Amino acid sequence: MAYLTNLKLELAVSVKYARKSKKPQQFITMIDIDSVAPIAIANGKKMQSKKKTPAKNKAEDKTKAKRVNKFKNAPKRKFDAKKTGKPGGAKPQLAENSGEKQDWNKFKQEKKQLKLKRKSNRDTYEVTQEVKKIYEQVKCRRTENKDQLVAQMYKILNVGDTISKVSKAHDTARVLQCMLKHATPTLRAEISDKLMSHAVEMCQSKYAHFCIERMLKYGSPETKNKLVDALLGNVVRLSGHNIASKILDHIYLNGNEKQRRYLRQEFYSDLYKKAKDDAVHCLKDTYKNAANMKASIMGAVKANIDHIANKQLVDNSLVHAVILEFMQATDEEKLEETVTSLAALIPHMLTTKDGTDAAIICFYKSTPKNRRAIIKNIKEHLLKIALHEQGHVFLIALLNALDDTKAIKKSIFDPLHADLKTLVANQYGRRVVQWLVAPGDTTCFHPGFIKTIELGLAYGKKEKLVRRQEILEQIEAPIALAIEEDAAFWLSNSHIGLVTADILKHITGENYVKAVTALAPVVADANWRISAVPGEGAAQNKKKPHDVEAYIADAIKERKSKNKLNSGAPPPASSDDEDDAEEEGTPAKKPKESEVKPTEEELPMVSGIEDAGMHHVLKKIIKHDQKHESTPFAVQLLNHLNCDVLKSWLVINRACFVLVKLVEDSPALLSCCRSLIKENVLRQLLDSQQSAGVKMLANKLKE
Repeated sequence: MAYLTNLKLELAVSVKYARKSKKPQQFITMIDIDSVAPIAIANGKKMQSKKKTPAKNKAEDKTKAKRVNKFKNAPKRKFDAKKTGKPGGAKPQLAENSGEKQDWNKFKQEKKQLKLKRKSNRDTYEVTQEVKKIYEQVKCRRTENKDQLVAQMYKILNVGDTISKVSKAHDTARVLQCMLKHATPTLRAEISDKLMSHAVEMCQSKYAHFCIERMLKYGSPETKNKLVDALLGNVVRLSGHNIASKILDHIYLNGNEKQRRYLRQEFYSDLYKKAKDDAVHCLKDTYKNAANMKASIMGAVKANIDHIANKQLVDNSLVHAVILEFMQATDEEKLEETVTSLAALIPHMLTTKDGTDAAIICFYKSTPKNRRAIIKNIKEHLLKIALHEQGHVFLIALLNALDDTKAIKKSIFDPLHADLKTLVANQYGRRVVQWLVAPGDTTCFHPGFIKTIELGLAYGKKEKLVRRQEILEQIEAPIALAIEEDAAFWLSNSHIGLVTADILKHITGENYVKAVTALAPVVADANWRISAVPGEGAAQNKKKPHDVEAYIADAIKERKSKNKLNSGAPPPASSDDEDDAEEEGTPAKKPKESEVKPTEEELPMVSGIEDAGMHHVLKKIIKHDQKHESTPFAVQLLNHLNCDVLKSWLVINRACFVLVKLVEDSPALLSCCRSLIKENVLRQLLDSQQSAGVKMLANKLKE
């Protein structure tokens, strides 16, 4: 037996080397043992003899049969069937002992009953069903005494912790929102107090956060203060939540100075989560009397900012304020790390003043590589940034500090050139265009604004005048071409006209001639009309009342009066449009006519030559016209003035002053104007008028 074992070992070694060898034929060996069949090793593979015993053959056949038939009668799984377009892709099972298909209507009915049975097992099922019946009456716009129905609903829900449970379901959350809206002030405060202990969870809930928004919208000042106090201690965690961050943003924007200070303190470190310090107004105050605490506090603030930045939730006024404080207080090393992490999120920071200031610091302190990344990230949002109240400031700072003027032309001006009219028609977009053609001009920008923007010159290497001249040389030709294509637009109202006057002041050469040649016929047209700029009266600047209850009472009175007027009209198709719209985040009520800003087409049209603002624009264009080598605007304007136009101008005081401005400094233009008014009709018309402009023009035209 031992001898046989040794032979097997030798055989195994031989096979091993035979497989590895390049010439396995050298290891072919025949072994003959008394009762052992001969084994041949050829080409490194073990070949067994074909002879088998009958018993062994039968056993192998049985094993093979078992393997083949193992899954023959097994039931089909869900995804083994062919797709039939039904859920799960499985065909309906055949009924037992029959060839008929299963009844799908019956199957769906059973599923529906099963679902209803699961719901009925909940402890709040019966309560919610009863409340929903009342809710159907409350949400109807014509229902009166809604406050009494809301009181009934609250009486049903005011059992244990039921009211907090129903706030998190998609259907009953809407019921609670309706209660907070239509309840009396006392009942609304009571409902809010019931929910106050669950405020942190509700802010993070997909449906319950709408109830928090109702509390902020309709709640009294005391309720709002309680809500802010309930959220303190969880501010950092809520700021990193996709839903709750929006609520914190609303609270921070509408809160008082003390509440804002407390909200910011929780970002400084864990020391301020449970206890607030009234002496700490900003980040620098935390280590004012303890310098050894600066490193740990800065580390905590940086960790909180990085956590929120990783979740891309920096579109928050509270977060913007903390980022700005951190950038103003930290050292260069940590600032560089923060700038790198925030470079991709710059477009989300341009919605508030603090965020814009922080974004400007990010751009100033960035390396050339990060600057290119910032420009790339804002490129797709360029028009929105240029039209935004705060975003346009960042764009102006970028234009003023970037040394690569070719990159400015390619990455900023070229994408905006197609929307140049949209920019000029907007009050913030106009400032971007004006800074491109007239940077640092005190007639366009406040000296304080210019001083703040020019702080960025310290972070560039190129001289200020060289940089600005290079930018102007690249953009004046496209702007002149845009004016030539649609000259009437560039004199369509006084605001746009001021931008046009600033452009004509700074462009030179052929571009200037091309622009004024297109503008002169527009001014000389007898039917020239422009849109009147709406004035900002006291009624428009009046703030909304802070008394929420008075606001709600006025809205209820207005709704009741409308219902009385429309008493004969059929009921509306959808009785819950308002609640549906507010849940989706869209305004339900249409704005009042006084709140709607009229479009450019809806503004009243006035004569362009009579408008006070356009009169100032024309005098400005004529004044700057004298600085150029030639005076094409004045020449072109006089060339287009005919007898019909002069008849309409001589009876208008401001039009006469425009003519006076034309002939004041140019003898050639004076003689041209005299030749135009030589006709008897025009001369008699000039002598018959008594306005100051006509008298001054008559004196100028005397020979």
